[in-house]
Amino acid sequence: MGQGLGTLVGLVVAFTVTFVILTFGLFIPADVVDPRIINDFLAFTDLELKLAVMGTVLYPPDLGVGLTYGAQQVPVLMFLTWGLGGLIAGLLSKDILPGVLSAIFSAIIGAFLVWLLVFFVQVPDFTLIAGTESMVLLQRVLTGTVYPIIATASGGLLGGGISRHR
Repeated sequence: MGQGLGTLVGLVVAFTVTFVILTFGLFIPADVVDPRIINDFLAFTDLELKLAVMGTVLYPPDLGVGLTYGAQQVPVLMFLTWGLGGLIAGLLSKDILPGVLSAIFSAIIGAFLVWLLVFFVQVPDFTLIAGTESMVLLQRVLTGTVYPIIATASGGLLGGGISRHR
């Protein structure tokens, strides 16, 4: 199906799985998901703020420390969701290298989307997009992509290896 579709589907899978797990997080053991993250997620009624909490789970730990809610450390859930997203991206890419690249690109595209989301939640003025606060936020999100890239690359390698033509 291609690297582009694998990138988009891998990104959507990672965000969807995180949303579903955080929604039903009260039934999940505290070893998998920190109850504080679940409480932060369930306490917000706005979808934008729920997505911001999801962003702290998917791109830890600097983003959560800067926002003072969500994940303050690297949760197991991040590896689970990005690994699954990378696996799906690799399966749709149908080869090893495109699978790994589509998985990595999905994590990077997701980082920029989370940056924009959190920026617009915190600062409603679009003209400050190149300001200091926005760039610090971008730095936190991009620093947090190290672990997701490792998880998605592993999943993309596995998915690309499974679905490659022999």
